Formats: sequence, structure tokens, C-alpha cells
Amino acid sequence: MRWVLALLCVSSAAWADNASFDPASVYNVPRGTSDPTEGPADAPVTIVEWSDYACGYCNRVQDTLDRLARVYPGQLRWVHRTLPLDDDNILSAEAALAAAAQGKFAPMHARLFGVRGRVDRASVELIAREVGLDMIRFRADLDAGTYRNVVVADVQDAMRLGVSGTPTFFVNGRPVHGNQPLKVFVETVGEELARAEKVAQTHPADLYDALVGGGKPVADAPSDATNEAGELDRNIAYRVGLGLPGHSLGADDALVTIVEFADFQCPYCAREASVLAHVRKKYGDSVRIVYRHMPIHGGAVLPAEAAVAAAEQGRFWQFHDQLWLHFGHVTRADLESFAEAAHLDMATFKSALDTRRYHDAVMSEYAAAEVFGVDGTPTMFINGQPVVGARSPDDMDRILDAVFASAKGAVEHGIAKTEVYPLVMSMARGEDVADPSAVPTSKVVHIEMRALERMRAVAAACRRHDGARAATLAAPLTGELRHEAADVCTGEGIDLP
Repeated sequence: MRWVLALLCVSSAAWADNASFDPASVYNVPRGTSDPTEGPADAPVTIVEWSDYACGYCNRVQDTLDRLARVYPGQLRWVHRTLPLDDDNILSAEAALAAAAQGKFAPMHARLFGVRGRVDRASVELIAREVGLDMIRFRADLDAGTYRNVVVADVQDAMRLGVSGTPTFFVNGRPVHGNQPLKVFVETVGEELARAEKVAQTHPADLYDALVGGGKPVADAPSDATNEAGELDRNIAYRVGLGLPGHSLGADDALVTIVEFADFQCPYCAREASVLAHVRKKYGDSVRIVYRHMPIHGGAVLPAEAAVAAAEQGRFWQFHDQLWLHFGHVTRADLESFAEAAHLDMATFKSALDTRRYHDAVMSEYAAAEVFGVDGTPTMFINGQPVVGARSPDDMDRILDAVFASAKGAVEHGIAKTEVYPLVMSMARGEDVADPSAVPTSKVVHIEMRALERMRAVAAACRRHDGARAATLAAPLTGELRHEAADVCTGEGIDLP
């Protein structure tokens, strides 16, 4: 930072005071003039981020940001600003800007975070060559310090605002501090989408300026002000859908639905699998069990994708049972062996793994769990109410008997068995961001999907490569949301009619 401060003639009072930002307030945050941007220029939500490639928290939050982009496809514009907190980190920032000038910011950005910003001139040139940059131009830009003025401007604006740490995000001027869970980002973006919709009615051309123009000029909150992620409330029901096709076991008119977010590398989930097998044996089709993916452990994503591939052939539960029977064995050879034991078409299965065909679908499931507030596996929702952690068979029996008593009472009062779960969902809290159309709807209290929910449902169908369902869901969409849905589907190789 010493070389930057020597070039700046601005007051650093806000920096020195170490004030923070009020999460409920809007700040007048400049976007910069030459910083890399991603996403539509007319997106209703602009996220300005100050980060540093050597910052561990900046690195950790990248996966969360990726899932956030999946939740709001086509609705976010990202502005990447840099705040190098050490002299040794300047090279990474300049290299990223030089790559952006050649249209290669995203791969350089990812690679620099991949090496924690620890680069010297030789290693950054190797990365530049790997991402396909014009090396003569890249070297010349670094030699001349072509983009150092952009770094200086980023630091200068950060100091004026009072940004003193990384990562710091501003969502339409609303601050999100540090490596927050996805739930915090989604709650803030959701509120800002609603605000942007209102402001756009009178300021469609200069939306961002209108959204932040009247904001506060500088950090003004206590230094310990931060965003808070609410925990799951065990006393309420959440609007939890039935997940991906083929992942449900039991009758549609089951009085009790258990939706489990689990991970094939989680030992507690492996233990709970035997408990759910006990539930299935004892209660039969009176209980519907739904498996949903939250691959939080290392090496858990590929087996989740493999399980979705098995589901597409109607053999999810056979493959699921193989994974638990051979817990901890998740190499590619292991997965192919389990697929053979489950009698899958091997050519189709291998192709799905080779192309990572269902990666986006799995990560959308992960995002949905986080938005509900799930922070560990297994987490079950029993008729919408959360039950966290592995339970014994006796404990599960006590929980289920109480839920059954409530459901049977509803049926005795004239509610059809097929309406029990849909009616619970109609009164439940939250939103299933993976696929809103997977939440059963009641014929008694029908809730039509909002346009944004429908667009997400279209995107979910395209991520599963179900073009027919995507087209049906997209039919009522018009305007920008249809365009955004079409862009997501095109990325998955599906053209909407």
C-alpha cells in the first residue's frame, strides 16, 4: 500500500477511523471507469466488489458468488475493483486488468484466485500464456504499468468510502461484509431487485445512478456492524420443493414428506441412510422420502452428478444404495462400478460424467439449501419443518408420529391426502431457488409462480437438459425475463422456441 498512498492526495480519515457500513443503508458507491465488468449492462442489480487476490476470505467466497449467479441468471452485473493490501500483491491486480483488456478477465481472475495471488513475473506470464493472451501486448502492459492508474483509482475510491478490508461488496449500494453465506447475499439481492423494479419505472436509462445517487458518501456505522445470516427456525415450515426428477421415493399422497439435504461423502448422512431405510420399512408409502444434493465435502460433487445421471435413467435409488453400501469409494472407477451394479446404460452414464452434464443442476440444489439456511448435512425438512443432524431410529419415530398425528387430523377435517403437503407449502416460509416449480401446489389454495420464479424454473429445466419442460414453463414469459431465460438455456445447448 505504501506506493499507492504516496500517489494519493486525499484524506484518509475514514480509513483511519475504521468505521463500517450499515447493511440496511445505501451508499453512493462509484463503479470506476476502467474496471472489469461481467453481466448485462442493463442488469437490475449491480454488485461492486473490492477484493485482493492474496486475501483468503476473497478466495473462499468465490464459490458462493458462483452459486449466487446461478440463483439470479442474467440479473446481476459485477464490477471487479481491487484493494491490494500489500505491496507484493500489485502484480496480480495489474495482470488481471491486462487480461481484461484482451477479453480474458474471467479465466485470469479464476487462475489468480487459484494460486492465492502468489505470483511473480515468470508465473503470471505462464498463466497468461495458458489463458491465451497476446504475450507481446501483455508483457508491454506490465512493463509500462499501463493499468496501475486503475489500481490507484480503486484504492482512492475505497479510501473515500471507508472500505478498509476485503472482500467488501455493495449490492446496488447496499453493503455485504466479507465471506458471508449465500443466504445473506440472496436476501440483499432480493430486496434490491424489488427496489430496482420500482426505480426503473422513472429512471430506466440511468438505473444504477438513480439507485445509489442519494446514498451515504462514507462509512458511518460502528466498526462491528456486519450482515447476519438467520438460522433455521425449527418451529416453522419452509417452502421446500421435491428436488430433481427421480429423487423421490414413496406415494404422492403420503401424509408425511421428508426432504433430506445430504452429501455422499458425509459420514453422518451415511448413518442417517440406514435410519431412513428403517422409516421406509416401518411406514411404507405413508412417508415420501426425497433426496436433495448439498455436496459440501471434498470429492462429493462428482458422485452427486453421477446420482443425477442415474436418476435420468430411472435408477437413482439403486445407485444411491450402492454409494452408501460402499461409503467413501467415489473414484471414477467406483462410480462406474456402481452404475453397472444399478444396471445403467453405461455409454449414457459415462458421457454425462465426461461432459459434467448435471454439474449446474447439482450446484443449484446446493444453492437452494444455503438459501434456506442449511449449513450442514444431513438436514431434513419433515413436512417443511427442519430437523438438523443425524437422528436415531427411535428419535425419528417420535418425530414422525407427531407429524402423522397432525396430518391425520387435517384429513379427518376433510383435507384430501394429496393436498396435505401442498397446503403446508402454501403457508410455508421462504423460496426454493433451485426450481420453484418443484414445490407442489394446492388445488385449494393455488399460488401462481411469479415471473422471476418461472424464469428460475425454466433455467432449472435447461440445466437438466429437459428442453420440452423448459419450453412449456417459458411460454408465459415475456420481455427481459424471457430473454434472460433464453440466454441460460442457450448456454446449456437448448434453444427456446
